[in-house]
Amino acid sequence: MKIIDGISRRDFIRSSALLSYLFLPGIGRIHARPSHLQNLRDFSGRLCYNENPLGPSPLAQTAIQDAASMAHRYPDWYSSGLENTIAGFHGIGAEMVCVGAGATEVIRLIADAFLNPGDELITATPTYSQLSLEAVANGAVSVHVPVDMNNIIDLSSILAAVTENTKIISLVNPNNPLATIIHKDDMESFIYALPAGVIVVVDEAYHHYVQSENYESCLQYVLEGLPVIVVQTFSKVYGLAGARIGYSLASQELTDLITSTQKFGTVSRMSQAAAQVALDDTDHLNSTLAENTMAMTILEEGFVHLGLSYIPSETNFIMVDVGTDAIPVRDQLADLGYIVRIGWDMPNFLRISTGTVAEMVDFRDALESVLTTDLAEPGAIPSQFGLQSVFPNPFNARCRINFSTVETGRVTITIYDILGRKIKSLANLSLKPGQHKVVWDGKDSLGKPVNSGIYTLLLLQGEFAVTQRITLLK
Repeated sequence: MKIIDGISRRDFIRSSALLSYLFLPGIGRIHARPSHLQNLRDFSGRLCYNENPLGPSPLAQTAIQDAASMAHRYPDWYSSGLENTIAGFHGIGAEMVCVGAGATEVIRLIADAFLNPGDELITATPTYSQLSLEAVANGAVSVHVPVDMNNIIDLSSILAAVTENTKIISLVNPNNPLATIIHKDDMESFIYALPAGVIVVVDEAYHHYVQSENYESCLQYVLEGLPVIVVQTFSKVYGLAGARIGYSLASQELTDLITSTQKFGTVSRMSQAAAQVALDDTDHLNSTLAENTMAMTILEEGFVHLGLSYIPSETNFIMVDVGTDAIPVRDQLADLGYIVRIGWDMPNFLRISTGTVAEMVDFRDALESVLTTDLAEPGAIPSQFGLQSVFPNPFNARCRINFSTVETGRVTITIYDILGRKIKSLANLSLKPGQHKVVWDGKDSLGKPVNSGIYTLLLLQGEFAVTQRITLLK
């Protein structure tokens, strides 16, 4: 493979729809649950929101601290100073920028500006769906066009779906959750082929991560005066998801309509200060991209090792086909402390955000543990905990480790070399009583073949511990 004060009925529909969209099931181990963190800085294993694992830039953190002393004073009401900075960064006029509390507010403002009952929005599926939900909340119709066989947004089919009622076409490029891009030549042909009166909104939240030469930002069409609105954010590569800052880039005419219903003071003083300097911290941006490249390589190599198909990614997340129903895989990973996403009518796929390199090494081992460890076989509960056999032993290519558990609980199986150094974790998950098996292919945690020699297998569950020597001969 190469988705006025008080609350009105419309506001109620909007809030209900967004809450249902943002709900994330399958939250696992305590250290991966932000609402129960013992260490508020410990988000290890939260691979579900496409966040920057390196955090904000040092410049942004200092700016936040400096601005905190002025937290008793209201911020720049409409983020005018930040809008000027963003305008200078992109080489456009400040009247073409609208800053909001995350891309979330900006997308809502766009919907409120252009979509009314009887209007039509066309978007892809699967894709990030907030603008589609906002359209429905505004009484408009949302039309969903499937991506093509290569998991790329199908611009030809979207163009064919345009009617006299079409007001907005919503594109997410790179797309979320598929992490694919629209070829720049296809985008150009599409933009120029659209009939008058249709606005194209392009969400470019992940465009910094793209490495392909076949991609271009749609800002160029804004500069040409075409009816294109580009949405960008500080949440991803700049590591300011918690600061909530996003913005739109569009002609002054469109921007005036976007800002016409914006409430004042939605972006805090500290967030404005952080974003002002984040744009200048190229060292942090380059470190983020380098870390992402290494993390993605670890994931892709792990998928190849496990024989899993995946959709090549141009972002900081990736979709992998685990070859089975993804729900129990997600739940087992959650039990191990790794929170990933599923959905989008892709029942065998996980969406995994990149973390640090160290997180990705551990996650790869956890995924292998979940996918290669058999669940308890039906039948009588074994009489004792332990290893039944390691076969063959000595082995050349791979050996099968058969073991039994007599109670429900976490089981770890770890391989050590003769010096006591950890070579690889084969299993680390909760198992029910029964017979189980796991395979070792003679490779370490980086997927590299180990040398011939004697290795020690350590099987642990609670207070029970069993060791076994394994000999690898090549």
